Amino acid sequence: MKFITLSLLIIYTFLSANVYSQDSSLSIIDGLFEQAYYGKPFVAEIHSTISKIETGYSKSYSEYNLLELTSRFERPVVEVHLGIDAPLFAYNFGKIGKAYKWGVAASLPLSIHVLEDMWDPVTAAVINTDYRFGSPRIRAIRYFYGHKYLKNISISWLPIFHECTHLGDEITSYRKDEKFPITRLNVSYEYTELQFTINDPSNLRENINSYRIGGIFRISDRGYGWFSVRPESELTAPVNLKQSNKNAEIYLQYQFQRANGFLASKRVMNVLSFEARYRLQYGVPEFKKVNDLWETKEIDEKMVWNFNFYYGWKFNPKSETNHSMSLLFHAYKGINPFGQLRNYQGYPFFAIALTYEP
Repeated sequence: MKFITLSLLIIYTFLSANVYSQDSSLSIIDGLFEQAYYGKPFVAEIHSTISKIETGYSKSYSEYNLLELTSRFERPVVEVHLGIDAPLFAYNFGKIGKAYKWGVAASLPLSIHVLEDMWDPVTAAVINTDYRFGSPRIRAIRYFYGHKYLKNISISWLPIFHECTHLGDEITSYRKDEKFPITRLNVSYEYTELQFTINDPSNLRENINSYRIGGIFRISDRGYGWFSVRPESELTAPVNLKQSNKNAEIYLQYQFQRANGFLASKRVMNVLSFEARYRLQYGVPEFKKVNDLWETKEIDEKMVWNFNFYYGWKFNPKSETNHSMSLLFHAYKGINPFGQLRNYQGYPFFAIALTYEP
């Protein structure tokens, strides 16, 4: 909390010390609560502030399945991602004609991610919900004009962010009734995140290849690193859980947008987005039902590469704003990305996604 307060004080000091930009007709106060379009998530970022509704098929796990089916690739599910990145300020300086060399901005991100078993015939159970919120995200960009391939370079820093996850009530009750050794995990932690981008797509409506490298570093410890378990209410039998000594994950992202050519225009842009993320698989046992008996499978904690891919079209309004809708095909393979299920490797998800980017 002290760190957040200090960050806000620095921003306030910056604003107070620079009442006017180089263009004296533009008060910097006019930049308060203005939106900056750079430093925003790529479509393939696994958990972000982009709002999405996705319907597709994934692998079914018997311990999270009220129908008690065996684990096989056959289960239609729905993912709902709701996000907001509320603007705090956006300021440009270093004017060249009508353009600027530099930009700085801050915004306040918040997102909720829900995995739902929509076609369960009894209750359409929510399987898992992830919540993410914290400090303002601070962003900066350097524009380059007249370069064919290099459009800009941007950096984004999220000083402190919190993620917590929760199983749905029906799933928690089911696990208690079945007397699982672990009824749920308390996946809850804080982290800091840094991103570096070449050719940030911003609100450009042209062909562009964008590249991003980023990483998060966990700065809190709830008992086992990324999670904790309350023995009095979440453990019904002795379980082998190990303290995690891995506290970081990295990711590489690539996004290509095409605004001219076959089946593409400035209003209907073709988009391909890809992420490779190196993240931790939790060392938490799996439980599978075999011949009406639950069997325990020990899982080793390890770092695993996860791959996320989107392809489709983005529909832009006539205005120059970046509000857009997208229709995309989505494919994922890796650890189950939802917090309570991150001990499962080899999770496939194939879906059709409808997204909204403000």
